[in-house]
Amino acid sequence: MLKLAVFGDPVAHSLSPRIHSAFARQLGLAVDYRAIAVPAGQLPAALASFRADGGSGANLTVPHKQDAVALCDRLDRAARQAGAVNTLVAEEEGWHGCNTDGAGLLLDLDRLGLSIEAARILIVGAGGATAGILGPLLDRRPAAIHLANRHRERAQALAARFHGVSAGGFDDLPTDRSFDLLIQATSLGHLGKVPAIEPRWLQVGAAAYDLNYGQAHRPFAAWCKRQDLPVFSGFGMLLGQAALAFEEWTGKRPDPWALASLGNL
Repeated sequence: MLKLAVFGDPVAHSLSPRIHSAFARQLGLAVDYRAIAVPAGQLPAALASFRADGGSGANLTVPHKQDAVALCDRLDRAARQAGAVNTLVAEEEGWHGCNTDGAGLLLDLDRLGLSIEAARILIVGAGGATAGILGPLLDRRPAAIHLANRHRERAQALAARFHGVSAGGFDDLPTDRSFDLLIQATSLGHLGKVPAIEPRWLQVGAAAYDLNYGQAHRPFAAWCKRQDLPVFSGFGMLLGQAALAFEEWTGKRPDPWALASLGNL
C-alpha cells in the first residue's frame, strides 16, 4: 500500500485525503493518505518520521511550501521557478520536490475554455500563490502578464524573477480596459474581503478566475456577479494539481473532473 500524506497547519479542513482516496479507487490502487498537522519549523522532523514509517510521498500546504525547498535533494523546474514545493516524492537519495500548482491551474483553464495564448492577464496578489503559477502561465505565451498588489514593491520584486512580467500598485494600472483575464490570487477572501479591483481595467467579454474556492471564494464571486463578470473558483485547480501530484507518485494520472461533486466548480 502506498503511504501518502498532506502536511500543514492548519490541515484538518483539507480535502486532499478525500481527493486522493477517490483517485486511488478510480485507478484501482491501494493508498493510505492522511492529513498530518505540523507547525512551522517542525517539517524536517515530521518528514523524517514519515519516511521511516514507510511514507513515499506527500503534499505540502501552509506554512511549509517555501521551507521545503531546502529539504529537497532535487527540484523540478516549476518548484525552482516558484521557490516553493507542494509535492514531495521519496527517492533513494532523498526527496524530489515538485510544484504542480501552476500546471493544475492550466488543466482547469483548458477545461473551462479560457485560452492563455495571446491573452492579456492581470493577476492581483504577489504572494506564494502567484509565484506558483507564473512560470506555467508564461510557457503558454500570453500577450502580457501584469501583477497588481497593494504594496507595489512586493509585486515588482516577484515580477523581476520572471522575464516579461510587469508589476505595480493599483494606482499604476491603465484605465483603458486592457486585460481580458483577471486572476484573483490574494487570501482576502478568507477575511470576507475583496481586493481593490476596478471593472474599468477589464475588456468587455473578460473573465475572472479565483485561486480560492469554497467559503473564501464567495466574496469575490459576489463582486464579480455585481459586475456581470463570469468567474470561476479555484476548486478545479485544486483537483488539477492533485491529479498531477498523484501521477508523480504512481505514474498514473486520474481524471480530476470525475470528482466535481466534492465541491463547487
